[in-house]
Amino acid sequence: MIYRVKQFLQGIFAKINEQDENFINKYLSQKEQLIFFKLRCSEQYHSLKVAYGCLESMPENRSLIRAALLHDIGKVGSNLNLINKSLVVLAMKFKVDTKTLPLFLQRAIEYKDQHPEIGYQLLMSYHIAPYELSLIKNHHQFNNDHTQEMEILQYYDNKF
Repeated sequence: MIYRVKQFLQGIFAKINEQDENFINKYLSQKEQLIFFKLRCSEQYHSLKVAYGCLESMPENRSLIRAALLHDIGKVGSNLNLINKSLVVLAMKFKVDTKTLPLFLQRAIEYKDQHPEIGYQLLMSYHIAPYELSLIKNHHQFNNDHTQEMEILQYYDNKF
């Protein structure tokens, strides 16, 4: 639970600075940046932290860093703000039947569960490398046949 409190506070105080913008410019095209900056600031900050972690683990792997920046792009236009995310986490922790939740929380749960596929579909028209798309689409799939890149992406996604 302490992790979730830390995550909530990180979201509240999230801020993108000039160094972060330069990092984004280095790895994303202008078209990709347009959609990246449609994410809530807290999601941008999270994606940056994941990308910086991936950079530290595999500095030469441009595809991994790009996928880290774009991994949550399926949350663009969602209602997954910090409050709704917190309510979703609590509902899941206490195993509340989804059907009994208000519609806005049901929708938030759908985005939480479906954002990798939504992001994958959204980015298909961006001419992103298939391997990067695969990392984005499967970043919440945990099984034994993952690549080292996927393990690193998942590690930092869960850490931040």
